[in-house]
Amino acid sequence: MTKKQIICKVIRVIVMALICGITLYYVFNMFAGMSSGRRNVHPLNYGWELKYRGRVYQGIDLRSFSFGDTGWKDEVRLGCVLPEGLPEESMLLVYIHYYDVRVLLDGEEVFEADTESVDSGRRVGSGFYTVNLGSDCSGRNLEIIIRAGEDNAFSSLRSPEIWDASTFWQDFASDNLSNLAISFFFIIVGIAMLIMAFTQEIRGTFSFADTSRFGSLALLAMTFGIWIFTGMHLTELFTNDIVTKVELNYYAFYFIPLCFIGFHFETGRFKDEAGVKQARSRNIVYGMTWIAGLLFMLFIIYRYKVCGESLRTYLTIAHIYDSLVVIMLISVKVYDLVKGVNRHLVSSYVTLMTGIAALVDLVRYNIYSKFSPRGSAGFTMSTLYIVMVFFVLSLFFDYMSITVRDAREEERIGIISKLAYTDALTGLNNRQSTEKYFDDIDGSGEEYIVVEFDLNNLKQANDTYGHEEGDRYITLFSETLKHVFEGKGYIARTGGDEFVYVMIPKLESDREWLEGKLKNLNAILANKDTGHSGLRMSTAFGSYDSAVGDAGDIRDGLRQADAKMYEMKKLMKAGR
Repeated sequence: MTKKQIICKVIRVIVMALICGITLYYVFNMFAGMSSGRRNVHPLNYGWELKYRGRVYQGIDLRSFSFGDTGWKDEVRLGCVLPEGLPEESMLLVYIHYYDVRVLLDGEEVFEADTESVDSGRRVGSGFYTVNLGSDCSGRNLEIIIRAGEDNAFSSLRSPEIWDASTFWQDFASDNLSNLAISFFFIIVGIAMLIMAFTQEIRGTFSFADTSRFGSLALLAMTFGIWIFTGMHLTELFTNDIVTKVELNYYAFYFIPLCFIGFHFETGRFKDEAGVKQARSRNIVYGMTWIAGLLFMLFIIYRYKVCGESLRTYLTIAHIYDSLVVIMLISVKVYDLVKGVNRHLVSSYVTLMTGIAALVDLVRYNIYSKFSPRGSAGFTMSTLYIVMVFFVLSLFFDYMSITVRDAREEERIGIISKLAYTDALTGLNNRQSTEKYFDDIDGSGEEYIVVEFDLNNLKQANDTYGHEEGDRYITLFSETLKHVFEGKGYIARTGGDEFVYVMIPKLESDREWLEGKLKNLNAILANKDTGHSGLRMSTAFGSYDSAVGDAGDIRDGLRQADAKMYEMKKLMKAGR
């Protein structure tokens, strides 16, 4: 491919990527536009009295207030007067981030969650709880008391919200319609692809390596969907178990890079030995990186389950690992594109797009965590959702097209290989196949019995009845051999009228069985209808058994069998 052709191809791919990206962007916005616009939500952002570590803060706006470091059981008390104009049936939405909560209305406790967990040091989660405030709560005193469930549980608080209790769940789902759609898309597509990968493996359609790559892509889609679903507080639509929700969120996050690496293992055929060596080297690096990530994930789970550490403890290390994985894959794809040796052009471009989007969001998250007054709570993803949709769909179709192409190539090579090792007339193994089989026999060191056959009267069939009848005569003999030996052992046609049979005897009865078959062979051949009364089928044969002979290898054994065959042929001619 010339440089001009490469440039044109790159331009076409970029244009298609832009078209697909713009389409996905508008689809995403369409879902977002279908939301309710939060018209039934009353955020309680400002006007709070806040008590923390013996200090009292008045008129606080929670959107800009920062606590700094917090320790386990640090208590924060929030108080405000509920504004006028609230819904007739009001519901308080309280966001939780690793702390317990108590809600008081005019000094009377109306809700409590996770206080026992904080007291006993058990795990608490992140999400939200709903508190039904009843009717006509405007103007009443609201107090919210929280205690940190672990060190550095939070640096800021998300503003509580008042919703209309009668339509809360519909409104909340509508406000999060785009996130619901994207998360369900990834989960459903991932499950469907996983089933396809399993089916392919059962049927043996593709190689195990290709199926594993496809399975990794399926797990990546499904895991990313779970990460969105749990991270965007969508699980609360179905359950209040925010502890398990947090576990799933972090497990998914730690597992995503493993799936990302798994898809990029090099598989398929390569044009030269250099390509094979390069693929092998890359797979070693990918494998070591994958194993390191898996061990890291198992270590985190162990520390969480056994030692009681927070899943967030090693988040910075996880970000470093993720960044290294992304940079490694981006570097490989850029190198292949520059060298013009890329087999997966679509995969390369979408990997670059996804990798860059992921790096940008990792950097933004850590900037928000370190420098934003609200910490990581102020972080929202940029374009990663849309890029991941494009990534999964593109890689799905790219994988299928390349894998099908490789499968067809394997089938074509298999057909060519079969033709190279098969006798065209009889369908038996040919001389080339026999040479290879003999090498395998010698390499195995197993005992064998080799029989050489010479089909009598082939010259008579060709000279008297024509070569077409001669070919039919040979075919009839080969079919008889296959029937007599019942598919046991190895049968080959090694010349015009020469055939070879090899048996690997496992039991002594196998030798008796073969002896009986050879003894009755000519009687069976004599009864075959050759189509011509003057043409009677028979064969001369000789055998060699490595268990009793002194041949150095099977070819030497075949020569001894050949000598016995000629002796039998002479006797048959003399007995006419």
